[in-house]
Amino acid sequence: MRVLLIQSYLGRREPPVAPLGLANLAAYLDTHTIRIFDPNVHINPTIDTFAVIEEYRPDFIGISLRNIDTTNYRDPFFYFEHFQRFVRDLKENVHRIPIGVGGSGFSLFPRQVMERVPEIELGFFLEAEVALDTYLRKGEAIANIPGIYYREAGKIAFSGPPKRLDFTQIRSPAWDLVELPKYVRWADRDAVGVETKRGCALACSYCTYPLLSGPELRLKSPDRVIEEIAVLIERYQLPRIFFCDPIFNHPQQHAEAICHAILNRGLKIRWGAYHQDRSLTPEYVNLARQAGCDEFFLSPDAATQQTLQLLNKTTTVESLSRSLDIFTQNRQTRVSYNFFIAVPGSGWKDLAAAVYFLVKAKFKLGRRLFRWKLSYMRFEPGTTLTRQFFNRNRQEDALLPQKQSELKNLFFRKGNSIFLNILLLLHFYRGLWFGRRNTVAGECEQ
Repeated sequence: MRVLLIQSYLGRREPPVAPLGLANLAAYLDTHTIRIFDPNVHINPTIDTFAVIEEYRPDFIGISLRNIDTTNYRDPFFYFEHFQRFVRDLKENVHRIPIGVGGSGFSLFPRQVMERVPEIELGFFLEAEVALDTYLRKGEAIANIPGIYYREAGKIAFSGPPKRLDFTQIRSPAWDLVELPKYVRWADRDAVGVETKRGCALACSYCTYPLLSGPELRLKSPDRVIEEIAVLIERYQLPRIFFCDPIFNHPQQHAEAICHAILNRGLKIRWGAYHQDRSLTPEYVNLARQAGCDEFFLSPDAATQQTLQLLNKTTTVESLSRSLDIFTQNRQTRVSYNFFIAVPGSGWKDLAAAVYFLVKAKFKLGRRLFRWKLSYMRFEPGTTLTRQFFNRNRQEDALLPQKQSELKNLFFRKGNSIFLNILLLLHFYRGLWFGRRNTVAGECEQ
């Protein structure tokens, strides 16, 4: 069977991100003829997509919906609005070819997406590697293949949750099917990801990672990770990667083993990753730097013990302070710290603590603090924050808005005093109106 896998058109020009999810998926479809296409790195996204379909003539089209929106109050862009139009235009041109959709964006709102985009025949929930291959083989009724939303008698049905992949047997991404040279120039903008694990056991109150990839860690062996990196370097001359795990150094021993393997193999690669501050040590930071880490991303989110506990963070005030000391002493590190300006139950003291920490970090690190954020949490489905604080009079369908102007209503921005709320209101709308947009001038195609 001829299968065309498409990364959904975003609706605007952004620094592109290589479709790792589709490359992973294609690796499991080795009995079929596969093509991967990303309209976001082409001059005329929709027209070029139609041209590929006309030339390739697929029997099935799968679309990856990675993100619903930016989740950034300073740049509130609603990808889903453009996804709807993209799928509708596709269906008008390929009437008889079935269209399936998957990806993390779909898996957060599976039933709502199926309802709002009637052109979709099938939806693949969570990890689709096994479900899609089984469906394409036509050996099972859809109802018997776990992990698929489908239409039956005018209604949306669900075959049940899929099993998680065994990461000891996982296949390497089929990068040979991706136009990877188009992403190389964007490598310093985290364009190409490498996955060393799935799952997150940290259970932060606002985060969807445990829902999307499971609450238990599934680790790739360091040897497998190194082989994947080596392919990217040797075949595509990629200068930098981003480890796209929720937290790279959790567990710490796994991160250390990967760093040692990079050094032992003699791989020359720069990389960035999100790190948990609590397990950072001077020895680990030095090892990671030697192995090529040029940017450490940390998201403590709060700077007082009360708000850290409300967010169910493993970070403590002491571990946060210690991380800054470690980065101050290692003068080769570049660091990013992210905080939420509004946390349930927070007040002036909590806001002041976050601002004070960032001022102190800037004083100690100077330009090595290459990025810092004071942002707002977006309500997401299935999280503790949403269950406890999203307006109970509004249905959860409101988490997937009808239009872009409604995104601003999905951020938590409430303090514990009137004057703080006025400040948050002014800060929020200043960012909303004047914030920097994550767009690029010109075309992404080389």
